[in-house]
Amino acid sequence: MYDVLLVDDEPLDLEAMQLLIPWDELNMKVAGTAYNGFAALELLRRQTVDILITDIQMPIMSGLELAEQAKSRNPSLKIIIISGHEEFQYARKAIAMNASSYILKPFDDRELIHALKNVKEQLHYERERYVKETHMEESLSLLQNEMVLSWIKGSLESPFIDTILNKYGIEWQSGQGCIALIEIDDLSQVLKQVSSEQQTSVIHHIHASITSHIRELRLGLFCRIEDNQIALFMSGLSSSPIEELQALVDAVKQDGIHTITVALGTLVPGFNVIPFSYRNAERLLAAKMFVGKSRVITAEQSEGEIVQQTSDLEKLFDGLFLATGKYDLVQIHDCLEDVFELVRKLGDKLSVYNFSMYVISKIETYLQTLNTNLLELLNIERKHMDVLFIFETIDDIKSWLRKKIYEISEHLHMKRKKPNRKLIGEIDAYMTDNLHRPLQLQEVARLFGFSTNYLGYLFREEMNVSFNEALISKRMEKARKLLQDPKLKIYEVAAQAGYQNLAFFSRHFKQSYGLTPGNYRKKS
Repeated sequence: MYDVLLVDDEPLDLEAMQLLIPWDELNMKVAGTAYNGFAALELLRRQTVDILITDIQMPIMSGLELAEQAKSRNPSLKIIIISGHEEFQYARKAIAMNASSYILKPFDDRELIHALKNVKEQLHYERERYVKETHMEESLSLLQNEMVLSWIKGSLESPFIDTILNKYGIEWQSGQGCIALIEIDDLSQVLKQVSSEQQTSVIHHIHASITSHIRELRLGLFCRIEDNQIALFMSGLSSSPIEELQALVDAVKQDGIHTITVALGTLVPGFNVIPFSYRNAERLLAAKMFVGKSRVITAEQSEGEIVQQTSDLEKLFDGLFLATGKYDLVQIHDCLEDVFELVRKLGDKLSVYNFSMYVISKIETYLQTLNTNLLELLNIERKHMDVLFIFETIDDIKSWLRKKIYEISEHLHMKRKKPNRKLIGEIDAYMTDNLHRPLQLQEVARLFGFSTNYLGYLFREEMNVSFNEALISKRMEKARKLLQDPKLKIYEVAAQAGYQNLAFFSRHFKQSYGLTPGNYRKKS
């Protein structure tokens, strides 16, 4: 629906336009009326309209002056000039300000309706173009994020790194570079306080806050790793950027909404060894449990036994969770024995208690990736977790934890036996309804409350193809059907099937059906 402002100093003419033009049929509505230019400008200050229809000859401020000021406020505004004068000078001024139509009084209603239809087509075309450009920008942004992510994780092949990164404007400044890994503190606790519908918005707001500070401080290029992590690439460094990163931590903290912890990876000399800096930052971030949050963690501050024990502990947790997922009770027992060998080195009861709560928090985080709630599964309230503190020995705590992890493993085992057909069916339907949009597994996983990896695993188990393979197949089937309509252009078919890039569309279509879209249409 397009909004229209009518301006004329003749009340009868103004009323006639309101009553005699079929606004609803034109998908328009009269958003306001005014008897002079000043009143019209006041309306335009309070609201935005799509079309201005104004008489030229009005007291104090002419329609041309009104149109000129309105256009300066809103360059996309469409203007229809109505005049009782045939003088060319008026028409020339209207043309100069790019008015959409110039109608002479007295006029037939059909003249104005015809002019409005032309304006509607212009507005529709501009909105369509804006949507396509926005989708393209979003796609490029996602693509750049994925490309940077592949680079810092070491997934890009070495010969192509410079070429691809230069394509996206990523340049290595003089000096050294590094990856700083930013983690949002206590995000899982924050998300528990809002509904599932609000979680995406909360995550977006927090990320926007952090990245705005990164831009203000001119720290470097960033990309999203997970909901709670952002990787920051910094170059042109002659020394460790601890002060700059601490400024980021402080700026985020001053917002008063959340805090972040930053792990500073090793300084490296070039693009090809950035993955080493990233892996180093990952290891340092794991030491947050020991050294604290809302700070910058560096190798110098965390080197030695803490980092080594943290690294060993993370490997033990990986083994424990793998065994839990496989329902391997023997391996669960062995992993817990190894974990509690580290516990025995702690010096006091409070440290043991805190460490045990840390183990439980790691288990809770692991279960969240499987869309499972720890407290509901164990039928226990969080306030009752202090049961750990009444145990008298480490062996008592270990026995209690072993029993609970056995219960978790059994639950996951039984859960896998149940078919996931209903869930995958709902996801399949969602994909079908949204083929015109850029769809990502990460987005769908968040919508349905799963981690990206786990939902990808469930989807393949149920459908025998990956999410992306199924999505391409659906897009191609929709495109094949649309190509049977000769009124649709090839690029329109591509857009409705979710492709903004015609080259990708043609390539996928030919891979699916052995013909280009154009040749397929000719053959059918």
